[in-house]
Amino acid sequence: MREPPAATDPIRVASATASFDAADAQRERLEMLSELRSMKGLIEERFGALAFMEKLQRRPAEARLSQKLLDCGFSPALIRKIVEGLSTDIADEATWAAQVLERNLQSQGSGPALEDQGGVYALIGATGVGKTTTTAKIAAAFAARHGAGNLGLVTLDAYRVGAHEQLRAYGRILGVPVHTAHDRASLEDLLELLSAKKMVLIDTAGMAQRDTRTRELLEMLSHRAIERLLVVNAASQGETIEDVIVAYRAATCAGVVLSKLDEAVKLGPALDAAIRHKLKIVGIASGQRVPEDWHHLSSGALVQRALRGGGSSAWRLDASEMNLVFAAPHGTAQHAATVAE
Repeated sequence: MREPPAATDPIRVASATASFDAADAQRERLEMLSELRSMKGLIEERFGALAFMEKLQRRPAEARLSQKLLDCGFSPALIRKIVEGLSTDIADEATWAAQVLERNLQSQGSGPALEDQGGVYALIGATGVGKTTTTAKIAAAFAARHGAGNLGLVTLDAYRVGAHEQLRAYGRILGVPVHTAHDRASLEDLLELLSAKKMVLIDTAGMAQRDTRTRELLEMLSHRAIERLLVVNAASQGETIEDVIVAYRAATCAGVVLSKLDEAVKLGPALDAAIRHKLKIVGIASGQRVPEDWHHLSSGALVQRALRGGGSSAWRLDASEMNLVFAAPHGTAQHAATVAE
């Protein structure tokens, strides 16, 4: 004979029900707090954008300058810093902005050329930015002034046959042998062998900025005698340039070379990154000719080139659309520059 089911304990049922109710209430409170925080952030963002747009409407010179710099490819973070220093007694805001940009842009144009300084330089950068061609340009410019006997060439790009042979071809033209280093030990041996040379140039493998091997390359080049030069494609988008600068630790480099200037529709993004990260532009590579397309431009020349703007009208914002760009909270801007007025 089957026993009847045991009666449910009313105290245990009440306790379980109370626990479920408490958990539901806690979850609802957390959801409400999350919604309130989101709403608060949205309100602050909207009010910040409205306040900025109202300021631009009250000060049309700032609005005109902001739109011009934006059309030239400069970032909202840098534009905000610049327009904050614009006073009402400035007659020509564009000329004033050009002077501010020029003062904050470091360039080798006014000092001795890179090929006249000598030293050991490793050219690093992402894939396809023109490191090998730039290496050949610097080598040819140096050899023309100081003789090929004072030049050493090293490549770390052994697994990319095309680039390896390209540098060797340039070396044969210059009468300079190209040495290959496969690891840190062989690189140190080559540096010892070439220690009497006035200039040694090291061409490296092109790697995407997010490639895990990028860190290994930087560690391999951490020798005390080596100064790194970051080659940046001036035709890249601003966000891509920013990513490359961070990944390749541009702040620890001796300078930056802007390549593919002839392909860049706008120079603003590259100069913007150099200003915000306080990087020195040591040379310009603007084409494929060696060494004719190797230049040293002053900060003023680079800024004037950038302020010419360019590009299709499809990518230009109307004055009424400025709030779409400047709506981001100012506190979230990364690497905001300190601009000297």
